[in-house]
Amino acid sequence: MSGPFSLENLEAVVRPHLKFLNAGDTLDPRQDLGEAGLDSMASIDLLLDLENHFGVSISDDDLTENSFLNLEEILKLLEASA
Repeated sequence: MSGPFSLENLEAVVRPHLKFLNAGDTLDPRQDLGEAGLDSMASIDLLLDLENHFGVSISDDDLTENSFLNLEEILKLLEASA
């Protein structure tokens, strides 16, 4: 996928919030971000970063318990919020 909502662009925003993922580690689009170190506090910061970086407003109604499960779920959330 190309354009603003590409996995590559998304990973660049998400990666700094993953405290257990080292710089050289690969991040699979289906990898559980919780296992990579994304906790509830980091999820709030990530939400704000996503909104700022991609210029979208993510509604609370669009958020589910799986919204930040992995890159694929975040991509769906962004596309629904565009």
